[in-house]
Amino acid sequence: MRTDPTRAGGAVARTPRSLLAALVVAVVLAGCSNAAAGVAAAPTSPAPTASATRSAAPPSQPVTASPSPTRPKPLPGPPAVAGLSWQPVGTNTARGPVTYLARTDGGAVALLWIDTAAVSFRLIPGWAVPEGSPVAAADRSPSTWVPRMVAAFNGGFLLKDGVGGYYYDHQMVRAMRPGYAALDITSNGRLTVGAWGRDLALTPQTVAVRQNLPLLVDHYQARTSSSDTASTWGIANGGLWTANRSALGQLADGSLVYAYGANVRPAAMSAAMTLVRAREAMMLDMNRSWPGGFVYEHPASGVTGQRIHPQEWHSASVYYSRFTKDFIAVLLR
Repeated sequence: MRTDPTRAGGAVARTPRSLLAALVVAVVLAGCSNAAAGVAAAPTSPAPTASATRSAAPPSQPVTASPSPTRPKPLPGPPAVAGLSWQPVGTNTARGPVTYLARTDGGAVALLWIDTAAVSFRLIPGWAVPEGSPVAAADRSPSTWVPRMVAAFNGGFLLKDGVGGYYYDHQMVRAMRPGYAALDITSNGRLTVGAWGRDLALTPQTVAVRQNLPLLVDHYQARTSSSDTASTWGIANGGLWTANRSALGQLADGSLVYAYGANVRPAAMSAAMTLVRAREAMMLDMNRSWPGGFVYEHPASGVTGQRIHPQEWHSASVYYSRFTKDFIAVLLR
């Protein structure tokens, strides 16, 4: 007769529980063996421990937002030249002075050094010169340049003098002369002095180009010569050797030096530019009333300006509006 396990007592009734316990122990031991042997166990999701909670907490140092774009670093300053004393003039910012002034040739030539990292440049066409120049709407509104103007200086000769080309407001007003000196201003306000076709060329970023005679200084070498005549660098005051002259040079670090000479020969301008180690330099306008270089400040009472040379014909206010001839406004960025 068969025994009914559901009704059996004693050992038969306890056997399933014994087997279950044995199976549990076997599974636990097997798990330990597998872990010891490097067998991956099934993933679990345990509650985070106190240490896990601490490591997930924010760091003790506050998290800051991404830094704003850094301002351009100031240039090292004007070149140190024996016997030349640079003095800060005009606008002074948290970055430092924007312009410095020095004199050479016994005071005959004034040199204005400009920190090009702090400023932008803009050509303002004159009422009459350059002839046939386009005039943008902003050119008719001094409020677009005067409030930020920290310096300003004159442009070049009449175009009819045949001293080079002129480009402005997307128009080639007068064809460029290859190899001639030029100042080139781009849409980001950068100004570069160089030889057209070698150092400079028309690009989509070009805003203005003003040529004026061959280079006065090229690769640090003066281009004036003992064989020059009174008209080599323009006919001054009816053919006289001396005149009020102006020039613009660019140094290796990109900074610019504007020079104003009172009753000087061209060689004095090239000598001043080589003295400050201009890489390239060009002549600008000349004669009694056309050249002018100025610096400006903006106190609460309003804009104030000053000449960089006492013998300049005009006062600094001449560039508070458009002038007869073009000029370059130097604007704080």
